[in-house]
Amino acid sequence: MRPIPPGWLVALFLVVFVLGGAGVAAGIGSVDMGVDTHAVANGDTHEIVDENGFDAVVDTAPDDGAAVLEGEEGIKAPVRSTGDDLEMWTELRRVEPAGEYGATTRITVPDRVTRLEVTLPEKAKSVETTGFDAAGDRTYEWDGSTDEPHLRYRMDANQTSEPGPLAGDGDYVFVDTGDWGLVRVPNIRVGWGWRGEDVRLHREHTVDGEGSTGDVVAYLGPYDEHVREAHGQRFRLVVPDAAQLEEPPEEILEVFADSSDALRVGSRDPSVFVVAAPTDDVAWAVRGLQTGPADMWVRDFERLDDPQNVWVHEYVHSRQGYRTDGSTRWFTEASATYYAALLTLQRGDVDFDDFRRVLARGERSPQAESVLSEPATWRNNADYTKGALVAGEIDRQIRLSTDGEATLATVFRELNARDEPVDGGTFLSLVNDAGGSTVAEEAGRYTTTEAVPAAWDREAHDGAFGQLPARISYSIAGEEAVRVAGPYRDRPVAGEPVELVTDETLEIAVEIENTGGTAGEYDLTMVVDGRVVDSRDGRIGAGETTIERFEREFGGPGEHQINVGGERLSVVVGEPAEPTVVDVGVSPAELTLGETTTVTATVRNDGRVPARGTFPVAVDGDERDPMEVILDVDGKETLEWTIQPERDGEVTVQVGDRSQTIVVSPSATPTQTPTEPATPTDADETSVRTPGFGPATAVVALVVALVALLARRR
Repeated sequence: MRPIPPGWLVALFLVVFVLGGAGVAAGIGSVDMGVDTHAVANGDTHEIVDENGFDAVVDTAPDDGAAVLEGEEGIKAPVRSTGDDLEMWTELRRVEPAGEYGATTRITVPDRVTRLEVTLPEKAKSVETTGFDAAGDRTYEWDGSTDEPHLRYRMDANQTSEPGPLAGDGDYVFVDTGDWGLVRVPNIRVGWGWRGEDVRLHREHTVDGEGSTGDVVAYLGPYDEHVREAHGQRFRLVVPDAAQLEEPPEEILEVFADSSDALRVGSRDPSVFVVAAPTDDVAWAVRGLQTGPADMWVRDFERLDDPQNVWVHEYVHSRQGYRTDGSTRWFTEASATYYAALLTLQRGDVDFDDFRRVLARGERSPQAESVLSEPATWRNNADYTKGALVAGEIDRQIRLSTDGEATLATVFRELNARDEPVDGGTFLSLVNDAGGSTVAEEAGRYTTTEAVPAAWDREAHDGAFGQLPARISYSIAGEEAVRVAGPYRDRPVAGEPVELVTDETLEIAVEIENTGGTAGEYDLTMVVDGRVVDSRDGRIGAGETTIERFEREFGGPGEHQINVGGERLSVVVGEPAEPTVVDVGVSPAELTLGETTTVTATVRNDGRVPARGTFPVAVDGDERDPMEVILDVDGKETLEWTIQPERDGEVTVQVGDRSQTIVVSPSATPTQTPTEPATPTDADETSVRTPGFGPATAVVALVVALVALLARRR
């Protein structure tokens, strides 16, 4: 350690908790990630707290008092010292085995620093030091041998939590799988002493190799990053290669930008860091989590058209800069849940009934009997359920009492402006300032008793919030929505992909519905393989539904992607299947030369698509009379031929790969020998032939009879 010249003013010792944020404001599961901190001034001790988890600091030197410096109006700006400051870099890396990650923390020490002490998190292990001596449990003191001391260590990555009200299907909130890691940046406690002007601490986080990091949350592994700047904020959306994002990144960023604009509740963090958490390998305890100043992760398959929009819910938490006591703790999750539903409704991503269902949960027991100002009475996550309904009702009443000039956001903004924790009395006072005494009295009743408001209907909503804009949606729905017409079939089809054969026409019925509050225009296009091939447009009234139909015939075999109004459909076109002969029969199977018989063949389609084929009947190998067969899936048809064998003996008839044998007898003899009369049989019908009574005898008998008749008449 350098000697301290006599007479120099030496600062006593400063302890800074560099936490990556003031704990978790998670909303989708309350997880304790850190310790709430605040700035204090005590005698000659300089204490500086980095509440924002990056460069921003609060200077509370005794002669200057407390001051938070801001840059552009409404934007939290990092504070940079004009003198030499401590610079700390923490670099994260992937290591083996799974469940751990590595970290190296380096500190550049300026000349005016006289003492430096670092305490690593409880999960730190395998610590290697350069320029530090061990000074206690996980605590290391700078030995003065180098101006760039560093610590190299490992961290347990996996962290679990009990499921919250919007629970996932597992118990992880941070994890390393071995292939990738979604981890928390090490929570490092730093203390130092200095001489002369104030020395402050700036820190940065980086990843060695593939990965990205915010102030508190880091992703380790290959990824793509999407960036959007809006309203003084820079949104960074990290999409890991391991993630299967349900929504397009551009649309997620658009929702963040819209939410940033809609929430006029005070200063905005300059950077928002978001990770789409992969779900194939990990069962998460919660659907999303926000921690630090503005870091968060959300499960990759979470949708934007959900009234419990997790993307918006976590963003709202990042705008909550206030601190509460027990009596106002309910407002943190209540406001996040309410604004997630309201902003999603106002964007037109859900309809009013979806929005109302979220709020109406607060009317049900047991949460309805909870007292919001008394957390010990909460049942069934009352701060999310009943709290959201109460927050919404306060918002509605403030809007009505002020003709829309004030809203709940007015109260929210004033909460953020408070330095001290906000209690229930202060909250109601702010409601009174925004909406008047009547609204404040109702707010007090709903927050301090078991009283619960009713979820309002659309008419009441329109009266307070203004009519909802047209919300037009498109869907391919119903059993008759997708049909196929052509020579093989004319019927609905189901399944994905839709399988067609050449010469068939695909017919799609698209339902257009307006669930908004006013009439609106629709413009519907049919896109095939990225090219617009057809379109429809029109006007539809509020609450109405209509149908538009599209047809498409494909020229030949191939695979195609169809998009109609955002509804996607895969189509595979192929050649017809080959039908199969499953049975051949003949009747009669025994006959005399010169007679005919009937040949029948049963043909069936066992393929997944319609079938087409031509089948002749072969008589002793000689094919004749071909017949065409067209069959739908699982279709069956019987073919029939009449043939006359041209020879006697055993004759083979064949259709497809099935055959039968016919026994053909020679032709019958024209006369019979008189001494051997034919014996009557069943086949001779009623004919009975008498022995010796041949043709000549019959002629003589006829002549004698005629002569006798003539003689009798004379």
